[in-house]
Amino acid sequence: MRDFEDFIAVVEHGSILGAAEALGSAQPALSRRIRALEKALGVQLLTRSSQGVAMTVYGSLLEQHARLALRGRQQALDELQSLREGVHGHARVGVGPGLSSLLPRAIERLTLDRPGLAFTVVEKTYGSLVRDLRTGEIDGAFSLLVPGVGDEGLTLRHLAEDPILVLCNPEHPLRKKRKVPFEKLADERWALISRPRSVIEMFRSVAASRGAEAPRICVETDSLDLLKSLVLRGSFLTALPRGAMLSELEQGQVSSLAIDGLPTLATGFLHRQEVLPPAVALLLEEVVSQLSPK
Repeated sequence: MRDFEDFIAVVEHGSILGAAEALGSAQPALSRRIRALEKALGVQLLTRSSQGVAMTVYGSLLEQHARLALRGRQQALDELQSLREGVHGHARVGVGPGLSSLLPRAIERLTLDRPGLAFTVVEKTYGSLVRDLRTGEIDGAFSLLVPGVGDEGLTLRHLAEDPILVLCNPEHPLRKKRKVPFEKLADERWALISRPRSVIEMFRSVAASRGAEAPRICVETDSLDLLKSLVLRGSFLTALPRGAMLSELEQGQVSSLAIDGLPTLATGFLHRQEVLPPAVALLLEEVVSQLSPK
């Protein structure tokens, strides 16, 4: 671990001198340790110049594993401290566009019951979440699953098959109709989540299968907040899995239109093939309970 810490410090500071100062070590001593690490591994990790250091291909590979190892050590220490103090630790999770509303209620309930819990939550696209999982930046990710896309080395748990709902302001004129033919939707103004693209592609596919004109998309965005604002405050329609606006639906802030034949979109939880930290496991359990049919 000391070797890893030394190496990562040099990489982050771009020089042995800068790393030595940050570590509180003498520059010659740190330089000798890095040389000894290279000798032990039998490869050159860094190229040295008057401008500093740069990683070789071997250095880039070691950096990935070193960061994972250091994060794993910190996770172990955090969990031991949590166990000793009777709390449940820290969860680092990601959430994909369209699903951020899944977590507030779950986090609120957990932190009320267990004040020692802490959460770091990032919202990113599917590809970025997968990358962060591989590098150990996050411990798990809730995401809409892109059809036909798999990721070797990651464990996937299907949480729900949510129907795609067409959502609108409760005062929208279409809300008064018991059934809305898909063909009527082409004349409306639409705001859709841009990632995953499967939501937009779903509309075009359904329209093509029915020989209808595709809905007119006025706004594409990866911001769920903007999407909600457009629907709540105006005449825009949107289409999302039920879980994306679960709270707003239950509170009557938005309404769903009765439209036959819309497909479903899967929600899943991705993590590396290892035991989940207790706090992450608790959050996953709470979200699963929230998604379960009442």
